Amino acid sequence: MPNYRRKRQGSLYFFTIVTHNRQPIFAREDARRLLSTAIKRTRQDRPWTNEAMVLLPEHLHTIWRLPPDDTDYSGRIAAIKKRFTRAYLASGGAEGTVLAGQRRHRQRGVWQAPFWEHTIRDSKDFHLHVDYIHANPVKHGLVDYPRDWPHSSFHRYVQAGWYEADWCGRTDLPGNVEYIWLE
Repeated sequence: MPNYRRKRQGSLYFFTIVTHNRQPIFAREDARRLLSTAIKRTRQDRPWTNEAMVLLPEHLHTIWRLPPDDTDYSGRIAAIKKRFTRAYLASGGAEGTVLAGQRRHRQRGVWQAPFWEHTIRDSKDFHLHVDYIHANPVKHGLVDYPRDWPHSSFHRYVQAGWYEADWCGRTDLPGNVEYIWLE
């Protein structure tokens, strides 16, 4: 029998959430605004602290710190997806094709049904995942430096002194042994 670890209350969690068939929905400004609204409304209902985040055209990575008495990140992600999907489709956004079985389970062609979750184990794990989040636009070839990607918490981290503005340029990635590719 497997020995599953229980989620710790108040923990930090890393998530990857992807659009259906990796459609570049968030290349559009209106879709980014709708997602921001969905996140804000969900945080009003069920608070958490967003420690780091990057939004790319077809996926996002984020680290959340949940309140001490709460481990329901799945409910929060479901609420964000539902709010965004309704608003996005109502605004004329297109959805991808879904199978009949997916329709029966009320899935739409906007998000991949699963999301990827990782419980942050310690401060080193936290730092590696924050680095991963902020270097992701460089990894995907969207920019040469994280500073050049506007949809990221990187800028907040530079202001706080965590990073230099020229951290992790495209030429820095291959030789950085501390950096891990999580995908």
